[in-house]
Amino acid sequence: MKKIVLQLSFMMILGACQSKNTESTTTSTNNANTDTLVAATGPVTETLCFEEKVGKDITTVKLIIKGNSVSGNMEWLPWEKDRATGTLKGQKNGNEIIADYDYMIEGVNQSEEKIFILEGDKLSVKSGELEDKNGKLVMKNPAKAVIGQVLTKVACK
Repeated sequence: MKKIVLQLSFMMILGACQSKNTESTTTSTNNANTDTLVAATGPVTETLCFEEKVGKDITTVKLIIKGNSVSGNMEWLPWEKDRATGTLKGQKNGNEIIADYDYMIEGVNQSEEKIFILEGDKLSVKSGELEDKNGKLVMKNPAKAVIGQVLTKVACK
């Protein structure tokens, strides 16, 4: 009988030691998974959409912001006129976004620098005198640029 009790006690002690090792392993594995998740997450991606309607003319902008990188698209859809649609790619610094707008208008590909100001639910588009630099239209004097359009935040479609 003593022999059976000793064997049972030994098995219980052995089982307790194995459980403790398993918990340790699980904790280490969980920590490793957490580290992987944190490392894989990186900067938060935010998608914002804006629109301006003037009469029957519509301008829409969709911005995908990841850290300081910005991408998206912009469409200028004037009523009964040629439209301009294209992509945006640039950088965000504070509330200012400077992006290259590569678009097609009247069947011709064009590249233009766009300067946006993001404030709350508004996206302002600066306008000013443009000059051609290596096939891209850029602001001649960005400091003198003024707000040309103000788009309002809308739900993305």
